[in-house]
Amino acid sequence: MTKNYSFLSFFLLIMFSFFLVQGNSFAQGVTTSAMNGIVVDAKGDPLPGANIIAVHTPSGTQYGTTSRLDGKYNLNGLRTGGPYVVTVSFVGYKSQESDIAPLQLGQNLRVDFTLVEDAVQLGDITVIGEKNSIISSNRTGATQNVTARDIELVPSIGKNFGDLAKLSPQASGLNNSIAGRNNRYNNIQIDGTQYNDLFGLGASGAPGGQTGTNPISIDAIQEFQVIVAPYDVKYGSFTGGGLNAITRSGTNKWTGSVYGYGRNQDLVGKGTFITDNPITENNEQEYPEFKEYAGGFRLGGPLIKDKLFMFVNGEVTRKDQPLSNISLVTGPATASSLADQFADILKAKGMDAGTYGPTTIEQPSNKFFIRLDFNQSENHKFTLRHNYVNSYQDILAGRNANNQVSFNTFNYRIRNVTNSTVLQLNSTMGNNLSNDLILGFTSIRDRRAGTTEARPEVRVMREAVILVAGPDRFSSVNELDQDVFELTDNFSAYFGNHVLTIGTHNEFFTFRNAFIRSFFGYYEFYTLNDLQNNTPSYYQRVFSRIPGVEKPSARFSVNQLGFYLQDEWTVVPTFKVTLGARVDIPFLPTPPDHNPQVSENFPGINTSDVPSGNVMFSPRFGFNWDVSGNRSTQVRGGVGVFTGRIPYVWMSNNYGNTGTLIAEVNQASGGNVGFSIDPYNQPGVGDPGTGAPSFRSEIDLVDPDFKWPQILRANLGIDQELPWGMIGTVEFMYSKSLNDLVYEKLNLNPSTGTIPGDGRPRYGGTNSYGNRYVDVLYLTNTDEGEQLNFSAQLQRNVTQGLSFNLGYNYGVTKDINSVLSSQAQSQIRYNPISVNPNKPPLTYSSFDMGHRGFAAVAYSYEFFYNSPTTISFFYNIQSGRRFSFTVNGDLNNDGLNGNDLFYIPKDENDILVGAVTGGAYVENPTQKAELFDFINNNEYLSDHKGQMSERNATRGPWNDLLDVRITQAFGIRSIGRFEVSLDIQNVFNLINNEWGWFQTTPQDTYTIVTLNGTDPATGRPVYRFSKPATNTPWSPNDLLSRWQMQLGLRYSF
Repeated sequence: MTKNYSFLSFFLLIMFSFFLVQGNSFAQGVTTSAMNGIVVDAKGDPLPGANIIAVHTPSGTQYGTTSRLDGKYNLNGLRTGGPYVVTVSFVGYKSQESDIAPLQLGQNLRVDFTLVEDAVQLGDITVIGEKNSIISSNRTGATQNVTARDIELVPSIGKNFGDLAKLSPQASGLNNSIAGRNNRYNNIQIDGTQYNDLFGLGASGAPGGQTGTNPISIDAIQEFQVIVAPYDVKYGSFTGGGLNAITRSGTNKWTGSVYGYGRNQDLVGKGTFITDNPITENNEQEYPEFKEYAGGFRLGGPLIKDKLFMFVNGEVTRKDQPLSNISLVTGPATASSLADQFADILKAKGMDAGTYGPTTIEQPSNKFFIRLDFNQSENHKFTLRHNYVNSYQDILAGRNANNQVSFNTFNYRIRNVTNSTVLQLNSTMGNNLSNDLILGFTSIRDRRAGTTEARPEVRVMREAVILVAGPDRFSSVNELDQDVFELTDNFSAYFGNHVLTIGTHNEFFTFRNAFIRSFFGYYEFYTLNDLQNNTPSYYQRVFSRIPGVEKPSARFSVNQLGFYLQDEWTVVPTFKVTLGARVDIPFLPTPPDHNPQVSENFPGINTSDVPSGNVMFSPRFGFNWDVSGNRSTQVRGGVGVFTGRIPYVWMSNNYGNTGTLIAEVNQASGGNVGFSIDPYNQPGVGDPGTGAPSFRSEIDLVDPDFKWPQILRANLGIDQELPWGMIGTVEFMYSKSLNDLVYEKLNLNPSTGTIPGDGRPRYGGTNSYGNRYVDVLYLTNTDEGEQLNFSAQLQRNVTQGLSFNLGYNYGVTKDINSVLSSQAQSQIRYNPISVNPNKPPLTYSSFDMGHRGFAAVAYSYEFFYNSPTTISFFYNIQSGRRFSFTVNGDLNNDGLNGNDLFYIPKDENDILVGAVTGGAYVENPTQKAELFDFINNNEYLSDHKGQMSERNATRGPWNDLLDVRITQAFGIRSIGRFEVSLDIQNVFNLINNEWGWFQTTPQDTYTIVTLNGTDPATGRPVYRFSKPATNTPWSPNDLLSRWQMQLGLRYSF
C-alpha cells in the first residue's frame, strides 16, 4: 500500500505539471518582479491590442505583451533591479516611452498610459500606484524587503542571513525566530527553491547550519525578503516566517569585484570578566590570540549580448577562535581546583582529560556559486545556477555555562558539504497567460565526530560545578545524508479584473541517518570520590541489535505534495481581494520496522505507523484598500491557515528507535558496572551491575493521524505615506495553533502520591515491561498555543542622504512544549514541569520575544567627487531570553532527569539544604544562606516565594547592542573603485568596558539546586546549592560582551 502511495503521488504530480507546462504561459513567482496597468486614449476609453515592451536596461532583456479588450496589461516574470524603459505603441497613436526606476523583489508596479492620436500633441504618461514595494496593492500581510544596498550597509562581523532578517520588526534580534515561532518552522528559499536544513539540526535552519556557515555567500545575493503573513497561497512550508532571496545575475556589462575582510585579537576589546590571561593594570584582560578572515570575488557579464549572461562568485572564510570556560570566573571559586582533581583522577586511570584552559575552535568554509541566464526569446527565459558549500566547525559545549567546566576532549567536529542546482523557465503566450516552472535538486552531507581518541564520556554531577571530559556521547556515531528534489509550477490567467492562479509545489526527500548515542560508553558520577572509587550513578551504552551491522542507519523518504488555487480580484481600482486555498499532503512511502513486542505491551500502538497521506487544508483571504485613491494611505490584512514542515529528525527518531535496530545497556538499580576507559570493552548485557540479561531500547512512536505544524494567522496593517519620503506602518498579528507538537511518555507509571514540602506528584518510575524498554515516547498534536505581535515601523529609503528603518515589536508567545531538541527523549526531558509530564500546561514559550526595538540608519554623502562616504549603524534593544529554574536530578521519579521545576521556598524552614549522612539529614547552613541570598537577588524568585516556579516565567537581563559600519569609496577613472570598510560591533563596550555586556543563561533552563538525597525522617527532598560568583543565573558571553572590529577592502570594476 505504501509503495502505491509513492507511485500515485508521483504520477499525479507529473500529469498535473505536464498540463501546466503545456499552457506554455508566462511566469509569476517569488523570484521576479512585475508591471501592470491600463492603456487608454485621451477620452479614457481602453485601447485593446496596444503593444507594451519593457526593456531591462542593464541586460537588454526584453519583455512584451499586448493590452487586452479592457485595455489592461500584465508584464510578469521581470528581472529585479533595473532601471527599465517601457514603450507603448498603437496604430494611429503616438508611441510613449517611460523610464522606470529599479524594481524590487515581488514588486508589482502599476504604470498607466494615456495615448493621443498622431495629429494631437503628445500627452502625459501617468504612473500610478506602486511607488514602492511597501504601499502596493499586492501587499496584504507583514513583509520586509531588503535591497542590495541594505545588504551592503548592515553592520556585521562576518555577514550572515540573521543580520538581514533582523531588519523585520517581527524577527527576533537575538535568534532566528520570526513572529514568536520556533526558528525551525521558518522556510528559506533561494531562487524560488527551498534551501533548508530539512532534517533540522542546525540553529540557522539552512544547509550547513550545524557548521555555523552561511548557506551561500552574501556577496551572491541580490535581494532578500522576510515574509510573515502572505495571503498568497503560493507561499507555504512555514508557520514562522519565510526568508526569500534571489541571487545576482550578469548584465551586458562585465562587472566584478575582489574583496577581503578580517580581524584578530588586536581588534577585540579587553574584558573584565575572564581570568585566563594575566590581569592588566586597569583590571582588564586581553582576548586570547585568534584570527578570522574571508576573501572572495564576483564576476558577471554577457557571454552573448542581450542573450546569455553569466555570474560567478567564490569565497573562502577561516576562523580560529579560542573558547574559555566562563565558569572559572563567574562560577564557584572552587571550579579550578575541582577540575584539576578531575583530570588527575582520570589520568591515574589511564585517560587523558585534556585541558580546561582556552581551546582554539576552528571554523573554515569554501563556497562557489555560478549562474547562467538565457533569453531564448521575448517569451522564454531560462535560469540555471549551482551553489557549492564545504565547511566544518568545532563545537565545545558547556563553556558558556557558569556551573560547568568542559575539557577540550569533549570537543566534536561537524563537517558539511552541500550542492544545490536550480533550473527555472519563465514563458509567455498571448497577453493573458503566464507560467513559471522551477526544478531543484539539493544534496547535503553532514558528518559529526569527536576530535580526540575514542573514549567514553565522563561527567561528575554533584560537585560545585559539573565536570565533563571525553568525546561528546552524541557524536560517536553521527552521520546524515539528505537528497531533495523539488518541482514547482505556477500557472496564471488574466481575465478582466481577475488573476487566476493554479499551481503545485512538491518536494521529494530521501534521508539516511546513522545516530547511536553513547556508542563508546557514558558514565555519570555523583562526586569525585565516586569517580575515584569507580562507583557511577548512571551508565549507558547503545549498540546495534543487527548481527554483522555495527552501525545501523535509519533510512526513509518523504514525498510532500502541494496544490493550490487562487483568485486575485480587483473589485474596484482601490480595493483588491485575494482568495485562495492550498492543500499539502505528505506521503511516507516506507514504514518503520514493525516491533511486535510494542504492540503486545501497548494495544493499538504500532511502531510501523506513520502519518502518511494526511491532508492539510490551508484556505486564505487577504485584502488591500487604497483609502485615498492615490496610494498615500493603505489598509491591508487577511486571515488564513499556514502549514509548515517538521524538522525530519523528529520523524527519523521513529525510524531509528523501533527497538529493532539498536539497544542499550544501563547500570541496574543498586548495581555497579565499575568504570572502563576502553571504548571497545564497555560493560555489556549481562555483565556485573547491569541486572538481568536483556536488550532494552528506547521506542519512539508517532500518531498515525499526526499532522505537520499548522496555525491560523490573522493580521491588520496600515501603511501611511509621510513627508520627506517616509512611510509609517502599524501592524497587528495574531496566530492560533491548530496543530503543534507534544510528546508523551507511554510507559510512565502512575503517581504514587505527592512530594512532601511542595506537593507535586511523585510517580512510580518507568515501566520497562520486563526490562524491554527505556522510554516509550509518543509524538502527537496539540492545538494549545498562540502568538500575538504588535509592531510599528518608520522607513525612508534614498540612495543619497539619510535613510532609516526604525521598528518596534511587542510579542507574546505561549505553548506547552517549545520542542527545542532533536531527540524525542530530549523533547520531553527539557520541557520543565511540576505536574504530569504528559500533560504540560500552557505557559510562555522559549520563543516569546517580549519587547524589541531597532534602528537601522545610514547616511551617505560625496565629500569628494565620485568618492562617497557612508556611515550606517544598527541598534537593537530587546527583552532578555526566557528561561526556567530547574532541579538537577529526577525529583518526581518520572524517569526524566532535569525536567523538574524548582519550588521557591518561602523561608529557611521550607527547604532542606545539605546532605544525608549516616541515615540522617545534616543541614549545610552556609549553602542554605547562600541559596536565600541568590533568591533574594533575583526579582522573580524573591517575588514568588512559597510558590512553584513556572516554565519560562522569568527572563535574563535586557540586551542592547549598537553596531556601526563606515565605508569610504575612491573612484579612479579607467581603473575602477576601491572601498575601505570598518565594522564595529558593540560600540557601547568600546565607549565603556562595563557597558555592552551580553548576558544570558547557557540553556533555556537554569539548574538552581541539585537533588542530594531524601530525608529518611520526613521524606522531603534534600538539595545542594553552589553559589555562582556573579550570584545570578546568567553570565556574560566572553566574545559578544566585548567590542569587536573588522577591516575590509573591496575593489570593483
